[in-house]
Amino acid sequence: MLSYKSFIKKIKESSFSPVYLFYGEERYLQEELTIHLAAGFLAEDNEYGREKYDGNTLSLGQVIERLDEKGLFSSRKLLIVDNPPYLVPPKKNEEKDDKGKETSQGSSDKSHVELLEKYLEQAAAGDQQSILIFLTRGVDRRKKIFKVLDKYGTVLECSPLKGEALASWIRNKVSRLGKNIDRQALEKILLSGNRDLYFLSNELSKYAAYLGPDEEMITADVVESLFSGDIQGDVFKLSDAMAEGDIISAQDILNLLFRRREKPLLIFFMLVRHYRLLLQAHSLMKDGLPQQEFASTLEVHPFVAGKLREQAVLYSGHVLEEVLIALQDADRQIKTGRIEPERALELTLGRIDYIQSTSQDSV
Repeated sequence: MLSYKSFIKKIKESSFSPVYLFYGEERYLQEELTIHLAAGFLAEDNEYGREKYDGNTLSLGQVIERLDEKGLFSSRKLLIVDNPPYLVPPKKNEEKDDKGKETSQGSSDKSHVELLEKYLEQAAAGDQQSILIFLTRGVDRRKKIFKVLDKYGTVLECSPLKGEALASWIRNKVSRLGKNIDRQALEKILLSGNRDLYFLSNELSKYAAYLGPDEEMITADVVESLFSGDIQGDVFKLSDAMAEGDIISAQDILNLLFRRREKPLLIFFMLVRHYRLLLQAHSLMKDGLPQQEFASTLEVHPFVAGKLREQAVLYSGHVLEEVLIALQDADRQIKTGRIEPERALELTLGRIDYIQSTSQDSV
């Protein structure tokens, strides 16, 4: 299957497939890929050449009929089918009757897939005037239609981005906004832990608008001033304070998060995730893993991996294990309603401080 980066390159080279399947959890990427494809294929006809339908309102046969229809204002057509039911795994007994025989609906779908295959075979060999795009969250790879799309078209999985893939997306997005972003600013955004592309797209657009036409570099100061929330960065600061035995500063950071109306359960989740990563980093360092392999092993950005290494050396494995046990105990109390999340966080910081100050294995 094609990668996101390779897809963009092919569009720039005006290399198009007769059909595209964008699937996966990251809806923003599906929409962004569609926009790139429309701009590249339709060009000046972009305003009139796009047609979008709910997949539940059109059968596969009707989709093929729409492809052959000529547009009134555009010589080219981009037909987008959103959430087509014939690509997802079938529901139980959906295509079979109570005797286990194939229904007429299943037979009809099969004939339509064969018709689609013939259409795509001809389209791939001739002058392309139409492109078909399927957008869906999940697909059934066993279905013949998936195999047909993979054979004659382009199939691209749109999974949530992380690590270097997310960093690359941010740089590309900033470039399309006519700006550049420096390393410290990029690292600060990645450190926030927010990987929602809708949110990040809005943030980057906000930075670009703030700079105006005469400035081109998004700096760490700009991000610091305008970022809507940096919960992971604050959790790092909180952990730094705890590692240094500065419980007062850690409590101040926690109170800042409360005043910013961050959800206590989210803070708690991020704190648990952070200490789990610290324990992993500590174990990897103990095993002698090369520094350059930390980011890929932990599945985080290299900058985040570096920060984790810096903090991990301040702890012993025993202390980190005890901290995680304390966090698990607090989690049980929250889930059973014995304590409110906000109060649990306050008590947990005290518990962590006690573990660090009393452990003989502390570093």
